Amino acid sequence: MAKHSMATRRKMSLAAKGKNNAFYGRKHSRATKAKIGKASKGKNNPMYGRRHSKASLQKMRLAALRRNK
Repeated sequence: MAKHSMATRRKMSLAAKGKNNAFYGRKHSRATKAKIGKASKGKNNPMYGRRHSKASLQKMRLAALRRNK
């Protein structure tokens, strides 16, 4: 992987956040949405067969409580 200067990394980061992004303002087609959904279902899902730890559940719970205030 090529190493980029700090200035170049900053420009890439800003470009990905706004109107300079090539996908800005576009929408996925229904067919594409179906492909994306199928690609992450069942055994293809990284969390398939796993459970969140009690610590993770507590963190998510606290984050949700802060979000819903």
